[in-house]
Amino acid sequence: MEQPSACSILKISGSRALTVFLLVLINSPNVNLPETVFKYIQHRGFIIVEAMMLHKPANTHNPIDIHNRPRFFAEFITAKEEIREAQKMRYEVFCEEYKVVLPVHNTWNGHPIDVDDLDDYCLHLVVRNQANLEIIGYTRVLTCELAARFGRYYSSHEFHIDNIINRPGRFLEIGRTCIHPDFRNGATIAVLWAHLAKFMQENEFRYLFGCASISLEDNGKNLAKIMPVLREKFWAKSEYSVQPKMPINPLPDPSLLIEEQLNTAHHAAKPAIPPLLKAYTRMGALICGEACLDPEFNVADLFVLLDIKNVSDRYAKHFLRTEEAA
Repeated sequence: MEQPSACSILKISGSRALTVFLLVLINSPNVNLPETVFKYIQHRGFIIVEAMMLHKPANTHNPIDIHNRPRFFAEFITAKEEIREAQKMRYEVFCEEYKVVLPVHNTWNGHPIDVDDLDDYCLHLVVRNQANLEIIGYTRVLTCELAARFGRYYSSHEFHIDNIINRPGRFLEIGRTCIHPDFRNGATIAVLWAHLAKFMQENEFRYLFGCASISLEDNGKNLAKIMPVLREKFWAKSEYSVQPKMPINPLPDPSLLIEEQLNTAHHAAKPAIPPLLKAYTRMGALICGEACLDPEFNVADLFVLLDIKNVSDRYAKHFLRTEEAA
């Protein structure tokens, strides 16, 4: 059967939304791309993304020649040893990023691994380096059907989310997303999100949700500056509201923080919104309530909901210039 073109894929709202989202991630200020690569993606449309999306993992019915794969490729994994390899990377990345010591209840080949009860129910999506098949990117996916089998979504550990999951439509939750330190570039995250976009389009998911974290290493000062911006511009209506099970109170007074900034050399600095949270909001995602404390990672978690039917037209038009630029 003939493969669909990138253009035809993007006409489907679900895939369109998530594919635009991955390009917003590529354009995150914390992701540096060579100028030539950036311009190629902007002006030549989704030629690169099309190649990413149309490469499926090998199977017995339609095996793929690995020599024809791009430099990085994504696939869902099911083998126990492969999942352990991903859990090892999760442990290493989270310890490095958040500077905390995760409890070590499990090891694999002598290495600590990040494991919880949800892992046995989730789909595990990885990005591999074609050169040596090493896992360099990861996210775990909990569909609405898998959440029903497990008994809950991961986010329900931190939030009361009945207002969300009782709505009509199919849901997908992502979490534990991480990229190997040596491969934190636009290409790796793009491959991950492109494969996820294709999965959502094929299975008719409408909503994607998860938690976006803000560090509390500064005792909540940055969070206090970010929250008024989120409440003004990106706050969900009451019917989408969730309540944190461990709210963060009290936050520093933003007015006092402004006064403090005026007395320092950093008075012009804007709140440091994390790249993933910024990408969500640019796409039209909603912040569905106040932050929840995650003491293990010393972060504030925000529940973020993206309805892929409501992706921001502004960013869709900005990035989706496929035929005009071709």
